Amino acid sequence: MGLLDRFRKFDRPAPPEDVTVAAIGWVRNDVAKPRPRGWEKVESHIDLLPEHGGRLRGLDEYSHVLVVFYMDLAADAPEKPESISVEGVETGILATRSQLRPNHLGVAAVPLLGVEGTVLRVRGLDAIDGTPVLDLKPYLPRYDAHPDATIPGE
Repeated sequence: MGLLDRFRKFDRPAPPEDVTVAAIGWVRNDVAKPRPRGWEKVESHIDLLPEHGGRLRGLDEYSHVLVVFYMDLAADAPEKPESISVEGVETGILATRSQLRPNHLGVAAVPLLGVEGTVLRVRGLDAIDGTPVLDLKPYLPRYDAHPDATIPGE
């Protein structure tokens, strides 16, 4: 892209309404069913498909990774709430970490304990055994950490 290209008008095509993604791997751990808490010490393996091995180059040099995953069991939940009660306060579902969100996506920043071939070892990933992993990204403190962030009630 040349310098002048940056100043040319860009007509963005209409964005898609439906998006298709595919799993790049799966979570492996001893947690068989969803639970609301107690993930801090859970160690998981993320088993990637072999074709993604080369894409891991350099990831082992980071202390933490962002894991994007699909909470597939929630997709069949009969209830699709607009809000839920969190510690006695009615809260919109998008203001929670509940799995009952519109697209059932989970995102977690977790310590990366190691990479061996196409297997990552992580701790604290709040995903049960067999959960599809959609993407991985290195955790970058200058972008991902916000020391001035606030949450309700604290």
